[in-house]
Amino acid sequence: MHYLQKTIKQKIQVSGKGLHSNKQIDMVLSPRPINTGLWFLRTDRPGNKPVKAASENVTDTALATTIGLGDESVSTVEHFMAALGCLGITNLQVEIAGQEAPVLDGSAQPWVELLRNVGLRSLNAPRPFYVVRRPFEIVEGDKMVAMEPASDLSIDFTIDFPGFIKNQRRVFSFSENAFVSEIAPARTFCLQSEVEKMQAAGKALGGGLDNAVVVSGNGILNKEGLRFPDECVRHKILDFFGDMTLAGAPLLGRFTVVKSGHSLNHKFLASVLGTPGLLELVTPSRAPSEPYLSRVAPAPALNPAWAH
Repeated sequence: MHYLQKTIKQKIQVSGKGLHSNKQIDMVLSPRPINTGLWFLRTDRPGNKPVKAASENVTDTALATTIGLGDESVSTVEHFMAALGCLGITNLQVEIAGQEAPVLDGSAQPWVELLRNVGLRSLNAPRPFYVVRRPFEIVEGDKMVAMEPASDLSIDFTIDFPGFIKNQRRVFSFSENAFVSEIAPARTFCLQSEVEKMQAAGKALGGGLDNAVVVSGNGILNKEGLRFPDECVRHKILDFFGDMTLAGAPLLGRFTVVKSGHSLNHKFLASVLGTPGLLELVTPSRAPSEPYLSRVAPAPALNPAWAH
């Protein structure tokens, strides 16, 4: 885990097509000072207000995670948010000329590489953490998300799909290097029959074999094959981690997840953040080389000047 707040060293632009809109989308990422947080601003129409990347601003979870205020929203943010969470980036301005983040290759790997290449800068301020203090779970039919106290972050994820994917389970213990090598490269996946239905409904218009694993019968259509034998469950861990990043601070605990998607992920996160006593917000009391936490009152977040 990273124990100081971080931003990027300089402004950078990235472009790519949207998974659902199939439109070319430009994003400009700019460094921000301490305690300003992560903000998205739609620049394709004048007068838009910035949206903080936070659980309370999630407006839709159908097929992707969408954040917004009023009529303005930005969707498909989960892979980008996972990369920010992995690298410990806490303060960033994101100007986006479109309704969704570029899908790139369908994983978080291009985002991680982009952010690492531009360079990261540690800021002279501690980074708060949420520590799980009490067990909690939310269940919907055969789906579940549960948490319990632990000294680090681990995610035990199980999926179960018919045909090629079958039942997959993976236990992931977080570190930046482990996330970059084991989780970030895992691409989004879907059944070919679902793609056809989504496109008929005007969704996934930008989806293809260059940004998704497409499953057909007992195999996949991607000629290059899978990046991991269990790439599908790894991607579910990526999505879950990206969704949890919207808590506003990293979560330290043991999470057990069964067949969950964006909808249940956010119901879980909203419940956890809204129930007193489940989490405790703490900050590091020592230098980053001595990573242990002590209880302090967190400093209030400051809205960046450009957000007003």
